[in-house]
Amino acid sequence: MEVNNIRKSYGKKKVLQDITLTAEKGKCTGIIGANGSGKSTLFRILAGIEKAEGGTVSAGGIVTTNPGRELAGLIGYIPQDNTLIQELTVKDNLKLWASFGNVKENNERIKELSIQFDIKEMEKEKVKHLSGGMKKRVSIVCALISKPDILIMDEPSAALDLVFKEELKKYIDDFTRQGGSILISSHDEGEIARCDALWAIKNGMAEKMPIHQPITEITAKYMH
Repeated sequence: MEVNNIRKSYGKKKVLQDITLTAEKGKCTGIIGANGSGKSTLFRILAGIEKAEGGTVSAGGIVTTNPGRELAGLIGYIPQDNTLIQELTVKDNLKLWASFGNVKENNERIKELSIQFDIKEMEKEKVKHLSGGMKKRVSIVCALISKPDILIMDEPSAALDLVFKEELKKYIDDFTRQGGSILISSHDEGEIARCDALWAIKNGMAEKMPIHQPITEITAKYMH
């Protein structure tokens, strides 16, 4: 995925001024920055939830100003905040996500992921009754149903316990090993250190970090 000259403002506040970065195939690319630096805004643009005011996104041979429409089949998105429908059961949320694309294949995929992320036993529960960690696991499964080529993860391990943090790390390793691309935003230094490439957002701009630089130095400069 290539991101070129993405710009976004809210009123007079310029959040993203000229974001240009790349996320290579088969690599995990970390995006870091202080709270409010624009990481989540960038991810929402790439996932098609918000529209940029300028710039392009390219992936799979497609160059577009509207990734939500033209890259939807390539991208899976795990948001920082829970976007599940609270009044529906876990099963009904999963069925909703499975309805996009090949339903039969997606339902088989749900069976596999439900076991991997241990959500099978909570299928009949309404989302509003789940803990934060449980909701996060369901959100992860929803993002993975369509077998995306690119996975965008905004603080994916937040609210997860240690067991599922390890499960998520394993999935990230497997995903990239099979040629997928991951963009991840995290405040977890361990997750950041596992990235193959690292970009920092500051003052609306993206700067590529030398991966050999001590992670504590990077986080001290760009995450506080």
